[in-house]
Amino acid sequence: MPAGIKYDLKGQDVEKELYNVKSGYRLAGGFNINDEDIADGQYIPVLAPLSIDFKTRTAKVAKSVKAVENIDNTTLKVQKGSLVKKGMHLGTGSKGATITAIDTSNANYDTLTLSATITGVKTGEVLFEAKADTGKDVKNPANFLNYAHVKKEAGATVTALGQAYEIQTEKLYAPVSEQDKETLGARFMFI
Repeated sequence: MPAGIKYDLKGQDVEKELYNVKSGYRLAGGFNINDEDIADGQYIPVLAPLSIDFKTRTAKVAKSVKAVENIDNTTLKVQKGSLVKKGMHLGTGSKGATITAIDTSNANYDTLTLSATITGVKTGEVLFEAKADTGKDVKNPANFLNYAHVKKEAGATVTALGQAYEIQTEKLYAPVSEQDKETLGARFMFI
């Protein structure tokens, strides 16, 4: 090896194909990321649900978590990589609680500690970020999906995907709640 040259031989992560790309339709122009709950440097994954405001040309992420095990009292193990943080409310549409702690030390899942038990949460169920700890209303209802992997930083924008079919729900990097699927409407087909 020549002196002074260092090679980075780690391969780049390849993103999975998550939908029938021929069915996708991107909106023209970008939307500024206006989401204080996402720290600078965090990534917004492909097909993350977005709440777009056309008047201000801004976007917030409709955050959700997917349970990887049945809830155990106030402990909920969720898919890694969620964009939730301490103090946020989670809900099912009929029940809810506030996140009081997040443990990310396990390589396979994150563990959320909740302010109360949300009874009946089963493996694979998706909970949404709620307006209040009652868990009844979605805080930022999704109306589009994120087209590409985007790092939140000054001046960063997202491109909205306005239509996509054959979205492979089990492969999504960011889960989409049933409530968000309703607000996304027939322009998106989840399988």
